[in-house]
Amino acid sequence: MNTRCYTVLLLLLFQSIYAKSQDDPDNIELASSSETFEFQYKQKQVSVKQLIQKDFVCNSFRATIPFSEPYNNQEEITDLTIYTDGRKNKELAPKYDYLNIDEYFFSDQKICYFNLPFYKQGAHNEVKIEKAIHDPRYLTTVYLTDYYPSKQKTITLIVPRWMDIDIHEFHFENQKIRKEKTYDKDRDADIYTYTAVNMPAMKKSAMSPGPSWLYPHLLIRSKSSDYKGEKTVYFNTTNDLYKWCRNLATQLHPDTAVLGARAREITSGIPDKFDQLKAVFYWVEENIRYIAFEDGLAGFRPDEAHEVMRKKYGDCKGMANLTKELLLACGLDARLCWIGTNHIMYDHSIPSLNADNHMICAVKYNNKWWFLDATEKYMQPGIYAERIAGRQVMIENGEDVLLESIPATTAAQNARIFKESLAIEGNNMTGKIQYKYNGESKSDLLYNINLTKKDRLQTALESYITNKNSHYKISNIKTTQLDQRDGDLEVSFDLLYPDAISAFGKDMYIDIDYNKEYNNAVVDTVKRKTDIRLDCKNNYITETELAIPAGYKITSLPEDLHISTPNFMFDISYKATGNKINYRKQLQINNTYLQKTAFGDWNKAVAALSKKYLEQITLTQQ
Repeated sequence: MNTRCYTVLLLLLFQSIYAKSQDDPDNIELASSSETFEFQYKQKQVSVKQLIQKDFVCNSFRATIPFSEPYNNQEEITDLTIYTDGRKNKELAPKYDYLNIDEYFFSDQKICYFNLPFYKQGAHNEVKIEKAIHDPRYLTTVYLTDYYPSKQKTITLIVPRWMDIDIHEFHFENQKIRKEKTYDKDRDADIYTYTAVNMPAMKKSAMSPGPSWLYPHLLIRSKSSDYKGEKTVYFNTTNDLYKWCRNLATQLHPDTAVLGARAREITSGIPDKFDQLKAVFYWVEENIRYIAFEDGLAGFRPDEAHEVMRKKYGDCKGMANLTKELLLACGLDARLCWIGTNHIMYDHSIPSLNADNHMICAVKYNNKWWFLDATEKYMQPGIYAERIAGRQVMIENGEDVLLESIPATTAAQNARIFKESLAIEGNNMTGKIQYKYNGESKSDLLYNINLTKKDRLQTALESYITNKNSHYKISNIKTTQLDQRDGDLEVSFDLLYPDAISAFGKDMYIDIDYNKEYNNAVVDTVKRKTDIRLDCKNNYITETELAIPAGYKITSLPEDLHISTPNFMFDISYKATGNKINYRKQLQINNTYLQKTAFGDWNKAVAALSKKYLEQITLTQQ
């Protein structure tokens, strides 16, 4: 094998094929595709033999597509053969490489990849792969769709009677999927066959939910085996899953002397235990670089805490473990937690490795659980990111599992409040502005501006506040500390909005809103094939007071806008009080999961909002 180390996109790890040619999705398709999984008992242990067959056909013009297949320490590629137009292709040389992310090396994640050329219309390339899954726990999700359209895909499970599994079926509704169960007397095995026909390609779209929310698939759970009296329990219960995860964690050997010294350094001069908790949490956030490694099933064992501290980088498991060990050194009740983010649809009611894709730390303090995710930069205790909010969490708890839920969040947590006092000067609008950010609106701002060098921090802040809109200018910026995690972040500045006023004769037309969030943010229902997952429950609140120039009166104010659905609320009002106009806007997201069936309501609301943004206040000289 060629084991030179290449930097490979993380995306390739999780997709057997990624759709470089999806710009023309009809050019390459799968004439047939199949995956067979057979449980076997060899050398006193259960393994799974996996056979993969994919026959690609070119429908029109010549093309080259990338093909990749992930593997790791638990999944071995034992054979791979490529056939071009029915003949074995000896010229294509697959590469077998380790995975790097930004030059950081992960030894347990590997990938086989190569390019498949199609030189003419009607050309076929068939790929056959044989894999050995050494531990049946690692056989989890199997999709009935691919990253190219598929005329037919077949999934076959060969399950000897000595093996006990559960097969969970998801998103089979309104799909052309046929299920068949037969018995093979020679093998003494039940054979489950799923055949799907004319399946569209899985799409990679911005802001998509994870694939488990969208596409028909099987979740296979190995419960136990009993081969001639040799019994093994896998994931029969949630407690079995917990014990397996915890066993990996108990194999760690933290350097308590080194960790204790660092904990004392971090908390020096901080007597209060909760303040110590925050100090440690913020130190890990600030000093350990997060290397995203989502859905990596092979890497369930956390890295040693002292090694994460030494290297100054880690994945979620290593960062959670470091947070835990530093807090233990402070005398706090800190524990590891396993959690599935909202990227996946399952919780621990199905004990499977696919129920978890993330690890955090929990601390029991004053009879309350505090969940600490140091991968979320600039987040304070008690404020939870949308991806984990409301999700079930499995907490380290001795021999028995402890299940809790992260507190659910509302849009109130993420308020971004703009208070504006505006005046008209000629054709321009000027004003004194105060912005206040909290929750994820605050952490997003701090994260983005702190990506830049310190000497460009002011420029980055201006760019963020104006959303790179060159139509208005800000100056005299004042802020609270830009590395402060506790409390709200406040920003004040002077505004100059050139040409916000249009004058014709005695009439003056005013565009009072210079931010216009969600303007024209309609969903293209023709091109968009998947639901939408928004990043967080945004809550934009704008309160504007505009002074009416002397000698002018209000001729017309736009009508108010009130749109409220279970998923979102758009609310705009105008009110005249004395010589001032009060404009209030609140745009609030209540549910970050927007199904395709809700696109119509969203587009209708956005169209009304965008139209409202075009309406102007009219003042007339008396």
